[in-house]
Amino acid sequence: MLSCTTSPPKEGSGHRPAERGPRRRSIMEAEMATELFAAIRGGDATAVERLLELDGGLVDAHDENGLSPVLAALYHGHNDIAKAILGRRPNLNVFEAAAAGDVARVRELVGGDPARANGTSPDGYSALGLAAFFKRRDVVRYLLESGADPRPASRNGGFTPLHSAVATDAGSADVEIVRMLLDKGADPNARSQSGSTPLHTVAFTGDRANLELLMKHRADPSIRNNDGKRPQDIATELGHADAARALTSR
Repeated sequence: MLSCTTSPPKEGSGHRPAERGPRRRSIMEAEMATELFAAIRGGDATAVERLLELDGGLVDAHDENGLSPVLAALYHGHNDIAKAILGRRPNLNVFEAAAAGDVARVRELVGGDPARANGTSPDGYSALGLAAFFKRRDVVRYLLESGADPRPASRNGGFTPLHSAVATDAGSADVEIVRMLLDKGADPNARSQSGSTPLHTVAFTGDRANLELLMKHRADPSIRNNDGKRPQDIATELGHADAARALTSR
């Protein structure tokens, strides 16, 4: 005769109750967030739009590095996706606003307070570092006027805002941004975790304008990075003959 009662499954029996309620929703949200960031990295605007239509709350998600969807899209150079996400997330935090070049929002959040201007994002960068990296000149100017310190390095890679300003990953280096940072006390000889100075970064691109500007502010071309290379060595290896000559003559 069969029993009318049901015993709990024994451990190791291969049976487990189905996930339900808040835990089930949490798992689904995590899976969708993972899918969203994969679509952002891959530049799949259609998939990003579909996922945000399914769950508008995904605009507030963060990846394993602490990046929001807006920052992830900007870092990967997918400006069309960033624009679409921005349309769904008007209340940017100061780091997103700095990276996106929304100076009005940065002004609203910072309010001229140096403490607010010097915070650090979840991925280790200051608002000033992000604005410099993405070449947001007006944001850089406002943050410096509000007391942002151009000297501290990021927790991720040890890059100062000056390193970020001369990098070209997110657009051509802006001489005016570099000048503003130097005028406010940025260290032209600051070394990243790889031992590279801003002059090493400039040597990679052969950017003569910023090379000359850094040298005028006493950037030292004799400093070697962790690989034992001077800026001159890098410029020579990459075929930036003019930059190599300028570095050699100093």
